[in-house]
Formats: sequence, C-alpha cells, structure tokens
Amino acid sequence: MFSKGLYLFLVVTLSLILVPAFGCSAPSGNEVQMKAAVEKIQKGVQAELDKLDADIADASLKLKSTGLSGDGARQILNGLCAKYPYLVDCSTVDLTGKVVTMAPDAFRKYEGSNIGTQDVKTPVLSPYLNAVEGVMAVSLMRPVVDEKGQQIGIIDALFTPKALLADIIAPVLKGTGLAMNVLQTDGLTIYDLPENDSGKNLLTDAEYKPYKDLVALGSRFVAEESGTGTYTYPSHETAEPTKKLAVWSSVNLHGTAWRMIAVQEN
Repeated sequence: MFSKGLYLFLVVTLSLILVPAFGCSAPSGNEVQMKAAVEKIQKGVQAELDKLDADIADASLKLKSTGLSGDGARQILNGLCAKYPYLVDCSTVDLTGKVVTMAPDAFRKYEGSNIGTQDVKTPVLSPYLNAVEGVMAVSLMRPVVDEKGQQIGIIDALFTPKALLADIIAPVLKGTGLAMNVLQTDGLTIYDLPENDSGKNLLTDAEYKPYKDLVALGSRFVAEESGTGTYTYPSHETAEPTKKLAVWSSVNLHGTAWRMIAVQEN
C-alpha cells in the first residue's frame, strides 16, 4: 500500500505531466512571435487611422468658415492630401451627394459627380468600394457644418488600403516568414501580403468552399476581435495542402473594424 504522502506526491506529479498533454501548455514559439507581430501592426495601423481622422476633423472645422467651394476650401483639401501621400484625393460633397471641390488638381474632372453620400450625418469609415475615380478604395468622411451649425455637406478623404497598410505591415513581417490578410467583418479581404487574395470574400467565394476548416475559421475572424486558429489550405509556395496557424487582432474606427490576421505555414 502507498503511504498517504507518497500517494499525494504521485497525484501531483501525474497532474503536471497530463496538463500540457491536454491543451493547457504555453503558446508555441511561433504563436508568441505572431502575436507580437500582430500587436505591433495593430498599434501602427490604429495610430495612423486615428491621426488621419483627427486631421480630417480639423479640416472639417476649417471648412466651416470657407464653405465647400472656393480658393479657401481648395487650399484646405490640398493641404490635407499633401500631408498624407497615400490619399488618392480629398473632396467636399454637398447634401445631394454631389462633389463640389476635389483636390489635387488632377482630380478636378470629377467635380460634379454624384458619389451617393447624402446620408452621411456622422463620421464614417466606408467599406471597400469601387470609387468614381475608378479605383477600389475606402473613404473616411466627416460632416461639414456652417457657422449656424447646420450641415452643408461632408469632407471625404479617399485611399486604397494597400497604400495605407503596406508601409506599416511589410517592415514588421520582413524576415519572419509570416503572411498577412486584412479582412472586413463581411469576410472581404482588403489587403494581403503576399498579394493573392485582395478583393476576395473568404465567406462567400466559391474557391474557398472546399476548405471547410478555413471557412469555419473565417466565421470566427468576422465574429471575434482577436484569437488564434488553424486550418489547411494550399501553400503559396508549393500549392500543396498545408496546415497553417492564424493569429489576429482588430483596428476600429467609427464602428468599422478591420481584422489584422498573421498566417504561418507549419
């Protein structure tokens, strides 16, 4: 018979052996590296979006005194676009959705176009859309009011996700072997590195349907602000089915969220 002391020793020892085996072990080295990369990227993208948003808010206040048109308005828009080289253009739009003033000068030909923003009453980060300028892009918009506090239109800054994200993401991932996908919460990829998936929808596109564990994980991507998961999908390099680890976090602005997803092939 075991003594009471020896029995307790064996129970504790056995529990220490079994805990890692049943999934309570510490994260792997890959997962720790991935979480650190995702956190750095998330902080960088969030800071850039917040900075741009603050400067658009400042520009909208300046437009209060100039109105949507004229040299003063054009100077404000040109100044905003010059500060952020990744912006495609900056514009003021009236309450009917018609572009009144657009900068820089190369885009003045789009003045008078209707971009359907008449319902914008609060700050908005739009979904990925086909803009009148002929590019797939995102708009960051804010209302513009007059001296009496009445809304007269909006200010709209247009940019491609790639232009904003690439310089933040690429340096973090360099040399890590990690890939990155940035998803909207409808499953649409708005940026990826390497560039194979932008413009595709993980939840609805036919090419993903055979990979049920990937689609199931995609449902988690859109529902959960952060997490980890695995799936099997052809390797970008060999095209052979490969198990992959995904770690993700989110950026948020005006009710719109982007999932920042790092991927490692195991």
